[in-house]
Amino acid sequence: MDLTVVTKPGPEGAPIVTDGLVDKHLTKKLSKIESRLGGRPLVARAVLEQLSVGYSATVTVLGGAELVGRARGPDLLKAVDKALDKLTRQIEARRDKRTGKERARRASSSNIKRAD
Repeated sequence: MDLTVVTKPGPEGAPIVTDGLVDKHLTKKLSKIESRLGGRPLVARAVLEQLSVGYSATVTVLGGAELVGRARGPDLLKAVDKALDKLTRQIEARRDKRTGKERARRASSSNIKRAD
């Protein structure tokens, strides 16, 4: 997995100090997503920003289809968790769209030939 973490300075101009905790958290969560996708290596980018009222986190998974999860929260880890949850839901929806029952049902009904 290739993870890039970018931090933007806050309103006062001071950079965000993550102490490696956020990097470990992102790596752990993204490795779970990576294993759900069949072990294909992920390329991810996380942008962390301090706002005047909290934190903003944007996590992007790059590839054929670019998926983005954005969230705000009072705590940096909560914002990151919310963004990863949104990203996970997008990945699950995309995966289910390809292999779901509805898709199989539509494919089987289109193969039926009508006698005219």
